[in-house]
Amino acid sequence: MQIYSFTTQEILDILTEGGVKPSAQRIVILRYLMENRIHPTVDEIFKALQPNHPTLSRTTVYNTLRLLAAAGIIRCIEASGGDGARWDYSQHDHAHFLCSACGKVTDIDYTDASPSFAIPPKGYIVHLTDVIFKGLCPNCSMAN
Repeated sequence: MQIYSFTTQEILDILTEGGVKPSAQRIVILRYLMENRIHPTVDEIFKALQPNHPTLSRTTVYNTLRLLAAAGIIRCIEASGGDGARWDYSQHDHAHFLCSACGKVTDIDYTDASPSFAIPPKGYIVHLTDVIFKGLCPNCSMAN
């Protein structure tokens, strides 16, 4: 697993460039997503941050995530099959794989996925592509 680390200034720059006014809550939530590329739910983010930030509420987490997504800083993955939306910070476009057995969401590089089927018809302008593969991850497929 790759370890990510970002300075507060880097996070402030990302928020500012995205047109989001920095706050302590926004910084800590974005830092969590940037440093923990696990595609967490709102509840997972809240539970991870709340012990060190007791004034943080689920509502603040949810509202911050929606704000960051609207600014294009993070992405909402709405394919988690009943577990609720998952959240992703990434500096490049990529696909996702959702394991139907364990529920883990994994990043897949487009070059690995070859989604030529995702090319839109002429005349369409694409701002964002969401490619979500569903099935069994390597760990779960070996267990079956």
